[in-house]
Amino acid sequence: MKKILPLSFFLILSACGGGSNSSAPTPTPQPPPVSGQEFSSIGQNNGVTFFGDNEGAVGDQVALVAMPTNSAKLVNIQWQQISGPTIQSPAMHTNTLAFEVPQPGTYEFAVSARPCTTERDSSCSSQSITANISFNTISTSQRAKLRLDHAAVEGGRVSLRVDPIAGKTISDVTWDLAGETLPAPSAVDEQDNRIFFTAPRVEQDTAIRVEAQVAYSDGTTGNDVAYIAVRNSEIDLDDGYFPRYADNIVTENMFAYRPNSPHASAIERCVYTNQVANACRFSELPLIGMETMTPDIEDILNRTLVSHQWMGERFEQYLRDSVVGQDMLNLLRGVTAVVISYEVRPSFYWAVTGAIYLDADNFWLTPVERDTLNEAPDYRAGFGAELQFIMPWRYVKNNQYYPAGSYPINERASRSFVDLEGDISWLMYHELGHANDFFAPSTWASLRGSETPLSVINGERDPDSDALDNTLPLRSSQMKALAQVNFGGQDATEAQRNTTASDVATEFTSDAATGFYNYYTTREDYASLFEKFMMKYRLDADSDIAVTASREIDPQLTVVWGERNRFNAAELQSRVAFTVDRIYPELNPRAIQDTLPEPQSMFVGRSWWDNLNLDTTRSAKTNRLSPLLDKEFRLQRDLARRYHKQIPIPHAH
Repeated sequence: MKKILPLSFFLILSACGGGSNSSAPTPTPQPPPVSGQEFSSIGQNNGVTFFGDNEGAVGDQVALVAMPTNSAKLVNIQWQQISGPTIQSPAMHTNTLAFEVPQPGTYEFAVSARPCTTERDSSCSSQSITANISFNTISTSQRAKLRLDHAAVEGGRVSLRVDPIAGKTISDVTWDLAGETLPAPSAVDEQDNRIFFTAPRVEQDTAIRVEAQVAYSDGTTGNDVAYIAVRNSEIDLDDGYFPRYADNIVTENMFAYRPNSPHASAIERCVYTNQVANACRFSELPLIGMETMTPDIEDILNRTLVSHQWMGERFEQYLRDSVVGQDMLNLLRGVTAVVISYEVRPSFYWAVTGAIYLDADNFWLTPVERDTLNEAPDYRAGFGAELQFIMPWRYVKNNQYYPAGSYPINERASRSFVDLEGDISWLMYHELGHANDFFAPSTWASLRGSETPLSVINGERDPDSDALDNTLPLRSSQMKALAQVNFGGQDATEAQRNTTASDVATEFTSDAATGFYNYYTTREDYASLFEKFMMKYRLDADSDIAVTASREIDPQLTVVWGERNRFNAAELQSRVAFTVDRIYPELNPRAIQDTLPEPQSMFVGRSWWDNLNLDTTRSAKTNRLSPLLDKEFRLQRDLARRYHKQIPIPHAH
């Protein structure tokens, strides 16, 4: 029986493919909420109480929040603009309507929703109520922008970021929270110009007011206020898969991207809620490949569940316009659904539901879309800090980073489709490598409607990654143990703390992995081999891997060993072909490997940055990245492959 399966990092979980645990983990207790100072509403109308901003200057980030006056919560919320200059708001389906004021004037909005007497959806009225609220512009700006007002479920994660006004640098931010119910201080984390907290448990929908007092380096100050709607929610803490096994409360704001899809009800019920406590049968939600071997884009979009409309639109754009679109249609045959949400960080595949869960950070094109994303840091960022080495990785195209743009968040730039395509593609190849590992194309015809993804995983068939490990295994026990420290957070032994970059280079090059992450689990090894092959074959994206001393030892990150396109080395080709044969049988990997380049060595003694261009006729100086902020951004991406936490499979259900 498979006890643990690969996600691509989820909150507070062990990494994917590791260990066995026959009992369900106990969720981490949340600190109790505290009573706070209430703040005034800005109006009431037809059973709805409004909080938020009733005025603001052009360019200000503002919000209106709808709360039930005499009910526990509101569902099926929909905002509509009645009058005034047209606004852009990314979440018209939640309690919070957030937007940037485009022009002077008076704005009027209506919100419709169904009130519920308790947290249970069964208590909700069948009739909607509609309430109206207006907003006026003023001339004085708040000289800061706190992004982005939004709705969060009780127990869910919240992040807010304050941006400086143009031409100024933030030197300090002071935060203040107000509301009838507030998170405990231990559930709040302040980091530079960001604040993160766990939304408190509430008895009814409520609002929290967050104020940022900003000090700039030139001695001036500014402030802004954001509003978080905390939703009273029906959460199954005892048996719900996500609260119980992932210790994660998920958003209530998910909806089928195609509302008229024949699978809309099933994907909304079966794959990403706080009540999912049993795996749905294939008769309710089959793998796409069980219905058709030639899915089209609409077949995929009919299985897509999103937290914001723009996420589905970007996914649709990617499927229609990307050169790898047909690959994705074929590979998506191995899933039941596609979930894209602002709070999925990082992405993961979960065999219990048969769905892939994608971080929307890979899908944004505009700064407004990016503002909706949760920016909570990866709790594993400190893993491996005691080690003396690092192993950065990246994709390169035409001797430049791929994707090419760095897009610092405060510059508010839109992203090119080429960069969007690159950012989504490696992620999709990796996650769909997982999906087609657990449910390989060779198995689809034998699956029965009475079965569930969970019952199949708990049955006799092993994932194909086990077969790879049995026939062509990675052999370095030392690298496997170091991976558990670097990606799984295990304490380093004295011997591991004393392992140098040269030691690692010797050990790594004598084995057959494409990267350090391959050693974390057999599942990650399998998916990584497939990902590297497909990125080069379809997008001509070279993959780099190197060994350097840690930044504390060598801030320049001098390469001790490095290689481009290691996946096509003679000693790795059999392992790569093994995965491609099984994941994507339409391809002929052996023939394709003959057309792909041999690995290319990096220049030992040059920095990681000066090995971006491996053309020996060019000076290393032409490869240097600038400014320093771009280097820092790139390095974060180069070291951020800490994906695939995993949830223990709840085999008791």
